Amino acid sequence: MRRPTLIATALLAPALLLAGCAAADSAAGGAASEAGTTASTEAASSETTATADATEETTDTAATTTTATDTSDPSGDIDWTTLPTTEVTLTDDGLAITEAGTYVLSGTTTGQVTVDSDGYVRIVLDGATITSGVGAAIEVASAETTVIELADGTTNVVADAATRTDEEIDGAIYSADDLVVTGTGSLEVTASFADGIVGKDDLWISAGTITVTSVDDGIRGKDSLTVAGGTLTIDAAGDGLKSSNDTDLGAGQLTITGGDLTITSGDDAIKAEQQIRIAGGTIDIVASVEGIEAPVIVIDDGDISLNVSDDGINASSSAIVTTGLSVTINGGSLTIVMGQGDTDAIDSNGDLAITGGTLDITAQSAFDYDGTGSLTGGTITVNGERVTELTNQMMGGGQMGGGAPGGGQMGGGRP
Repeated sequence: MRRPTLIATALLAPALLLAGCAAADSAAGGAASEAGTTASTEAASSETTATADATEETTDTAATTTTATDTSDPSGDIDWTTLPTTEVTLTDDGLAITEAGTYVLSGTTTGQVTVDSDGYVRIVLDGATITSGVGAAIEVASAETTVIELADGTTNVVADAATRTDEEIDGAIYSADDLVVTGTGSLEVTASFADGIVGKDDLWISAGTITVTSVDDGIRGKDSLTVAGGTLTIDAAGDGLKSSNDTDLGAGQLTITGGDLTITSGDDAIKAEQQIRIAGGTIDIVASVEGIEAPVIVIDDGDISLNVSDDGINASSSAIVTTGLSVTINGGSLTIVMGQGDTDAIDSNGDLAITGGTLDITAQSAFDYDGTGSLTGGTITVNGERVTELTNQMMGGGQMGGGAPGGGQMGGGRP
């Protein structure tokens, strides 16, 4: 369920879409970055509103007024001491949770754990194995907020069935409302139907050692996905991390502020329909088609490495955002290794601004942008040579080896 007190208005429509247009100077990086911050920062900028004909919102940079949900983890605001705690040893009957409170689960079941409540629910996995034979392993139909906490020192296993009667329930862990995953234990998720962990509103990954293997997307928050901590290993046939809302302006946001992420994906490793902001963490994209893709991409910090076969970082239009596309890099350490062929390390179908950070690129084409390109800070090396200005379709120097990145640097770079 959405938390109405944590709403910031008119965040993404003007700020996000105009960020690409202003990315030619360093101030634009700060403005675009601000669009992905937490509610306290967003509230300061939320006074700006824009109005336009709703039928033109996908092409007009002054799109209709919208809202965006706070990206901070709400679980810390819940006083669990006022709610009951129930310890459950699982059986094959599964568990149906209908009342607010904390439920500590241990044991094994081939049934489902379901939640249908109008209050706050915390599921503590304390050495639990849930391998559903009929659908999602954990399914939240309704709750104010659901928290899945991984008990310290425990290993927990969740797996769904390969088929189900309601195919809209497309995750091994699925929540129709806000979902938080936290704790110091470990969680192994196997998704045989589609996605690993799905939140149809806002999804936060705050802590835990989480491994996801999925036949489609790994971890997906429809309205927003925020990764603030934890150790995540994702092997997905589709996209790795994803925020998929392409109908509501202000949603479709993916934010990474911390954590240790390793991603292997059959499509995009990190994808959002409206904006991606990376402000910390260690991200290792082992293999993917496109590494990081959204209409607006802002990188403020983080240790990021990409081995991809198409575009490394790509600002491209979506069904809802078609103008104001941009890539802004204000900081961080990026290592990008590209596959051979028609590939670009950084490809913006709008503007490209680099104001800081360290970039080490191995590619036939380092930069490709359709709008304005600016380099005002940072350290950039392309194929072993220092770069001091941006050049569209930049071709590297002596290490290209017959038009392709040298074999010694490419080892295992392509999926």
